[in-house]
Amino acid sequence: MEEPMEELMNRLLHAAEMEGAVAQAVLDSGLRLLVYPLAEGRLAAVGWPAESGHHVHGETLLRRRAGDLARYGDWLPAQFNDGGWYVVHRLGVDGNAHTLDAAALAAATELLQ
Repeated sequence: MEEPMEELMNRLLHAAEMEGAVAQAVLDSGLRLLVYPLAEGRLAAVGWPAESGHHVHGETLLRRRAGDLARYGDWLPAQFNDGGWYVVHRLGVDGNAHTLDAAALAAATELLQ
């Protein structure tokens, strides 16, 4: 069973701050969650590494994002050097903006289909 997202994000953020590097976890869906601390806030990325075998069509991802910016606009697509596809979201430090909620995670997952 997957731990609650806020707990997972806090655990990853603590690990990233201690190591000065990106912390990651694999979600039940198989997607990889990456967290990196910033001076103000954090970056969260959700995606498929190249070795996962999942193929993301970049053009489809961009069209889907452009077609509904209200839903997907906070997620920025990125293809990593290894060929993996991720969507990246900058999170704040105040209120509920410091973690991913179910709607944000669902939007990221939809973009990567």
